[in-house]
Amino acid sequence: MPIGLFTGGAVINSNLAGGDLVVIGSSMNVMTFSVMARPEIRRLEDLKGKKIGISRFGSATDFGLRYAEGQWPIKRQRDFAVIQAGGMPDLLNALRGGALEAAVLNVELTIVARKEGFRELANLAKMGLSFPTSSLGTTRSYIKRNENTVRKFVRGYVEGVHFAKTQRAFGVQVMKKYLRNDDTAFVNDLYDLYVLQNIPQIPRPSPEALKTIMDQMAETDPRVANLRPEQFIDARFFQELEKEGFIQRLWK
Repeated sequence: MPIGLFTGGAVINSNLAGGDLVVIGSSMNVMTFSVMARPEIRRLEDLKGKKIGISRFGSATDFGLRYAEGQWPIKRQRDFAVIQAGGMPDLLNALRGGALEAAVLNVELTIVARKEGFRELANLAKMGLSFPTSSLGTTRSYIKRNENTVRKFVRGYVEGVHFAKTQRAFGVQVMKKYLRNDDTAFVNDLYDLYVLQNIPQIPRPSPEALKTIMDQMAETDPRVANLRPEQFIDARFFQELEKEGFIQRLWK
């Protein structure tokens, strides 16, 4: 496919390996995870001597937990153990069964866990971390061959975000269709969390979000230390839309 939505980290890794992926827009610049705990865990200090689950070491769940720890009075290894538990359903099941006292869950399973009585200890989307969870990407070679196609796609994407945010009933119906889920209350919760709260009103590329992942990568790959996030972004399409007033007219 010529254009896709994927983490901004993939763009950087591609370039380091000789590829030419580039970010042309953004879908989400927050980590849509929460640290959910069993009901008996009432405060962070209750996690001492306990186990917190992530999908795997080095993953987004691990990075998110490390960021949360930076604001906690307790730390891994010293105060609690971090366990690799597999995918999101595995994390929730381990939490249910008592194999874990807490786990890093995505939005969908956070909603489920909250309804089952589990306690939210941290909402990473509200902690101020800018992270390229979902970026709009293509290749520089595709832009070179099909610049006007990319230009039209970005325009349509910007208009689609506006439509989704201003047409709730339609947006919920689309989500129900493609999620294959008829639970209206659940899908409305997802709409609030994803469309209203976490998708930016103007989905322009975010150098700040890419810098977060680059700072993390630089700890193990010295090649990243001297690079700038703007090197992995082609901002021309948003610059054009803003110059002609397209975005301003949408949101007037």
